[in-house]
Amino acid sequence: MNLAEMLINGAVSLLPMSLVIFIGGGGIWLLNRIATRRAAAVPGRDTFRRQLILAVLSTMLLLAIIVSAPLPESTRANLITLFGIALTATIAISSTTLASNAMAGLMLRIINNFKRGDFIRIDQFLGRVTEQGLFHTEIQNERSDLVTLPNLFVVSTPVTVVRLSGTFISAKVSLGYDLPHDEIEKHLIKAAESAGLVEPFIRILELGDFSVLYQVSGRLEDTKKFLGGKTALHRAVLDTLHRNGIEIVSPSFMNQRQVTDAGKFIPKVKKKTAAKAKETAGPDTVVFDKADQVEKAEDLRSLLKALDEEISALEAKAKEAKTKETEGDEADEAEKIQQTIHQRRRTRAKLVERIEKLEAEVKD
Repeated sequence: MNLAEMLINGAVSLLPMSLVIFIGGGGIWLLNRIATRRAAAVPGRDTFRRQLILAVLSTMLLLAIIVSAPLPESTRANLITLFGIALTATIAISSTTLASNAMAGLMLRIINNFKRGDFIRIDQFLGRVTEQGLFHTEIQNERSDLVTLPNLFVVSTPVTVVRLSGTFISAKVSLGYDLPHDEIEKHLIKAAESAGLVEPFIRILELGDFSVLYQVSGRLEDTKKFLGGKTALHRAVLDTLHRNGIEIVSPSFMNQRQVTDAGKFIPKVKKKTAAKAKETAGPDTVVFDKADQVEKAEDLRSLLKALDEEISALEAKAKEAKTKETEGDEADEAEKIQQTIHQRRRTRAKLVERIEKLEAEVKD
């Protein structure tokens, strides 16, 4: 066999593997390019699905290269066995960490019971969701700190999600048996209403040895003011009870000062009507700054999705009008649709710019 025949036979034997590499590698590259362009159309879009698909396809391509390689059957079988052992060992070694958290991340995406910007409680952690990754979930707590929770912990722990339609908040106070409960309940209801709560109600939680434990609850409609709402409720309870001459004193209260029989431990309140408190942003806006930005970005992405659907519908309508276009009114209608599409695209460009700005601020 001369050199030319050897080269031809070698090229023919390498042809299947070359085709697999060319077609498979080119397909993965093209898929990644298309997914990247689609992700760039909506800034901040999660790359979780793209990364997962590319990882699976790359593994399949490597296996296909081994199968199509011009190797003896025994060598190919050994390589496939070695590949399977390596893959199994990798999954087994990381099963308690990476793989477990990745599977937990998949489970969270399937359940989809909360999203970025939502107020949640997981075990002792309370805050708003700022990131949802493949391996972790990040929340911003009441101290404005960012807490990273493994997804395995999140799926194995009960998660409380504060509903956007409102949530009930409460305050507890213990008062003496010498105070009539109907009067106390009336004052606590007024306190809840003055704190801006809706549908307030009272519960008597405990009849203690020395005091009665009351709980006043009401629905907070604006859940973005969760921390500020609880503070406002406690403040309203203090003000309402003190202004009505009701002491909030522990049964073990001790003070060495001499007081008269009529003495009461109530802060002095000016007789003049107190000035209305100035409206402020409240602690929630300061504490959950990143969560607020994330939520705004999510809302803008929802608007962007709706706008894309509207543009697609208009483009289909314009195409239909163009096929029927003759003279007069139909031509004018097609022109109006094109103008509307142009306006929507300009609006889309502005939305994309705003989303990019918000996402940049979040990353900073």
